Amino acid sequence: MPRLLRGLLLLCFILASIAYDPPLAQEPESADFLRIPNLSGLRGGNIVLAVSADPTSFNRMMAAGLPGATITDRLSAGLVHINRSSLQVEPALAARWESDQSGRIFTLHLRRGVRFSDGSPFTADDVVFSFQALTDPKIQCPLAGQIEVDGAFPSVKKLDEFTIQLAFKNPVGMGLRMLDSVPILPKSRLLKAYQQGRFDSAWGPTVNPAEVVGLGPYRLKEYQRNVKVVLERNSYYWKKDRSGQTLPYLDTITLLIIPDLNSEALRFRQGELDMMCSPSLNPEHYASLRRSLKNYTLRDLGPGITMDYVWFNLNRGSNRAGKPFVDPEKLALFEKPEFRLAVSHALDRDGMVRSTLLGLGVPQYGPVSTGNRQWHYGGTPKTGYSPARARELLAKIGLRDSDRDGILEYGAMRRPLEISLFTSRGNNVREKAAQIIQDNLAKIGIRIAIQNLLPNEIASRFLDSFDYEAILFGFTGTDIAPDLQTNLWYSSGNIHFWQPNQTKPEREWEAAIDALITKLIRSTDSAERKAAFNRAQDIWAKNMPAIPTIAPNILAGWSNRLGNIRPSILPPHLIWNAEEITKLRR
Repeated sequence: MPRLLRGLLLLCFILASIAYDPPLAQEPESADFLRIPNLSGLRGGNIVLAVSADPTSFNRMMAAGLPGATITDRLSAGLVHINRSSLQVEPALAARWESDQSGRIFTLHLRRGVRFSDGSPFTADDVVFSFQALTDPKIQCPLAGQIEVDGAFPSVKKLDEFTIQLAFKNPVGMGLRMLDSVPILPKSRLLKAYQQGRFDSAWGPTVNPAEVVGLGPYRLKEYQRNVKVVLERNSYYWKKDRSGQTLPYLDTITLLIIPDLNSEALRFRQGELDMMCSPSLNPEHYASLRRSLKNYTLRDLGPGITMDYVWFNLNRGSNRAGKPFVDPEKLALFEKPEFRLAVSHALDRDGMVRSTLLGLGVPQYGPVSTGNRQWHYGGTPKTGYSPARARELLAKIGLRDSDRDGILEYGAMRRPLEISLFTSRGNNVREKAAQIIQDNLAKIGIRIAIQNLLPNEIASRFLDSFDYEAILFGFTGTDIAPDLQTNLWYSSGNIHFWQPNQTKPEREWEAAIDALITKLIRSTDSAERKAAFNRAQDIWAKNMPAIPTIAPNILAGWSNRLGNIRPSILPPHLIWNAEEITKLRR
């Protein structure tokens, strides 16, 4: 870039920072703004919310966890966007797109005249660079798996300055849904770091805020470790409301670092925070806030897509020392569908919802939450609470209490059936649920020994060492589309709870599910996709490799001073449309 032009851009940036109404900084009239026809609001003001931890990076590609995503999603933008209210895919940086007849190749037409938050132009080169960094195995971006479809990343080709082509290995039934939240980053700012092998550390916590450049509605203004992150309006943002006013409405967003949920709830009640939602807003806090409603709105959105499962270790191999991952006689028991179905019948899910969620949740009997109305299949067999039926199934596979001490015996030596159950330390809901499961299974003759571990240790146990017998844990999807959860459904998937990374399906029912998931992701016929996934859910429910328990309701609260709040069952539940949120004058 010529030195004179760099100087002019720097001068524009300085003036935009000083001016009271910076949206005037973006205006070439040729800019292809996205206009939201039914949106209106008032400009100005600040809102305050909390995140539970400091950000590890201000680069959306490297930000892991909900706190990091909550911050960096406001700084960046993708080619398409999932509207968290309608749950439909909408244009974003790609103004429009079309696919070929095969459903494999997509041509995307980018918005013209769009600029990054430093005033530099956005072009197809930034898209190609972003996908190159995202799929580079040396970087290991947390988001990379999101665009890996059918075992392969799409190829990306620049057709001209504002047109790109994505080519997938096979037809893609969900279309471009996987591109939501995949950020387009400025090549001019990050190419050098990428070439030097520093991309994963670029824009780390100590970065100068002015260095962080994006296409989102806000830019980074300030970060104080353990205190707060402050975002300010991106004056070059590319959306407008119905009157032609450039978004976002708010001047700033302040995110306080508050690890303690009780402190967050207290500050929300006192009016120091403008919004709070699940998972921070738990049932106890929600019930307490309802008793003193004042200057804020509370909403129970019903079950979300997050749910907890109990599963048993079905790994058939041995560790490096030659010791089987699971006692062979216990493994033979765990392998029987009748055993897993008996456990499912023994669980008092209604009691679990009452005791752990104060009634603010829904029992689950299939692998997909009832909160996912588009993809949940209501025709799966329901293993309702029935200790009598559970005992029948256990007797059918030869389990008896021959000495009448209340504990079933198994194996050639007729040993008492005792199973260790791992769950999350510090997660009150899971700790209480584990105790209920312990009581429920004791009634059918199974003794449970509970051990509470840190979440990362539990993940290591079922994804790596396979050193466990049973686990109570949760799964949080980022979208309703099952296509984005194939790592769970496929037997070869790396989060296939009960036995990940299989080279080929170990069980006939897993092979059947694999075939149905392949049909789901490759078919471009919506009815065929739905039928395939319904059948996959039915097979899961009849074999119960991971036993669904409960899905907590999504709970949300926000100040009555805010407008254009559209809560969603998808995370982030309240701040997803930050550019539209407005402060009301009262």
